Amino acid sequence: MFEALANHPPSSDSMVDELRVLIFAMRQGDERALEALYEATVGKVYRLASAILRQAEDAEDVVCATYAQAWENASGYDSRRASVLGWLLMMCRSRALDLLRKRRLSNEHASSAGFEYAREHADLPEDLLSLLQRNTRVHDALASLPADRRHLISLAFLRDLSHHEISAATGMPLGTVKSHLRRALIQLREQLEPEQ
Repeated sequence: MFEALANHPPSSDSMVDELRVLIFAMRQGDERALEALYEATVGKVYRLASAILRQAEDAEDVVCATYAQAWENASGYDSRRASVLGWLLMMCRSRALDLLRKRRLSNEHASSAGFEYAREHADLPEDLLSLLQRNTRVHDALASLPADRRHLISLAFLRDLSHHEISAATGMPLGTVKSHLRRALIQLREQLEPEQ
């Protein structure tokens, strides 16, 4: 079954179920399940790491660390909290942002210009839409945002920039940045919260 998953990707509905089966097999110590999980998901995990870090070597390191963490923590996976892919992407994002923070701190110590990093990368973040599968609720919710608010969400989410750093990087007043981000998050929350 693992070879079939790696060589012939199934439809998205059956993919969700098969990824859960792989996590269960990983809990039992089946290394082939980890290999199959890697083959089925590595493209998306690498894309996210690369979008955040913008350096292939760092992205590859984060991807390897993400799957090592998945192997170690397979027993902690809870399908009620996230899909398998969502779980992997959140681990990847956390590791990438940790590395980005370390890199930023290192840059700030080496240079007196604390906002230089934000300015250099202001136009680089990929739109979050390109990182998410089409026909998902999150994709649809992000697509409904105006482009400028979606860009600010990308800077905050992918680059982990503070409001001050986003203001410096975009040239927008701090109050405008805060207002746009607050409205965007409210709109996203309203669209993504389950209907009562």
